[in-house]
Amino acid sequence: MLHVDIAQLVAGVQKVQPFSMPEMDMGTGYLFNQVCKSLVSGSTVKLSDLDFSAFEEEDINTLSNLCDNVYERNNQQAGGIADILRRTAPISKAAVYV
Repeated sequence: MLHVDIAQLVAGVQKVQPFSMPEMDMGTGYLFNQVCKSLVSGSTVKLSDLDFSAFEEEDINTLSNLCDNVYERNNQQAGGIADILRRTAPISKAAVYV
């Protein structure tokens, strides 16, 4: 059985640096804001609405690498932690009064 010290877990979480977006050039940023954010939120992205002069083919490759190497890796790590916590059985401790 896995035991988790909640106080230690909270202290460890508080020490972790918050996730910050990697720096993107204008073209990659445009694709991220206009395409990725919309798709993640469930919105439709129309090709006719995109400004194809705002990005280049290399920006598409850069965004693909960011998704694979940064976002997906962070998502997998967070998912792994959540899975461990889901498998942790709660234990009640008797209160001691002095």
